[in-house]
Amino acid sequence: MTGEKAMAAEATVLITGSGRGLGVALVREFASHGWNVLATARRPEAAMELAALARANPRIVVETLDVTSVTSMQALAARLRGQPIDVLFNNAALLGDRHDEGNRRQQLGQLDEALFAQVMRTNVFGPLKLSETLLDNVLAGSRRRIVALTSGLGSLAMMGQMSRFYYYQMSKAALNMGFRALRHDLQPRGITVALLAPGMVATDMLAESGYRGEALSPAASAAGLYKLVEALTPADPGLPVNVDGKVIPW
Repeated sequence: MTGEKAMAAEATVLITGSGRGLGVALVREFASHGWNVLATARRPEAAMELAALARANPRIVVETLDVTSVTSMQALAARLRGQPIDVLFNNAALLGDRHDEGNRRQQLGQLDEALFAQVMRTNVFGPLKLSETLLDNVLAGSRRRIVALTSGLGSLAMMGQMSRFYYYQMSKAALNMGFRALRHDLQPRGITVALLAPGMVATDMLAESGYRGEALSPAASAAGLYKLVEALTPADPGLPVNVDGKVIPW
């Protein structure tokens, strides 16, 4: 076992949204470095790739979690009582309604109230509430890091002409503010809170957006995010950082 893996063998990461796409890639990446991985998914029975990873690696444990349900979060916390979590990685997110071609339900003229509530609950309330719910686990860890995945689409400075995803863009802007506030509250307790962006990643979510430009593979994005997580320190300013290490302007 290498020195890096020997150190990681005592470390545990919990990753939400591990059922597909970037989430599965993050599970694979952390596990490849010797981490214990608590991989959560809303419907683990449908996450075939994740199940295969868990069967092949005893360090990967699959847990059920719906990040829109406080009851589900509390049930997870009860199952993990006394389990240190070194990194809580809030990856789960919702772009919109995948059956809504062209994302019309979050565009002017067809703004949908139910979808707004769903996106905001998944992308904003979920990560904040889960961080609160598992706070004792993070405090029990040696690294004490909480990460949330943000996006350049949440940046006012970078908005330009992009206005196809009202709810998603609003949710990432709100997430940025929420986790900045969380950082302010938790920094005195020795917890590092970080906002990281994965870049444009070739996942089902990106395909649903209609984007047809260049994109990173999930594996490449996960590798970059892993390096950023490993490099985090309490002195970091907590600004949103892209997978390439560049700060995303507000």
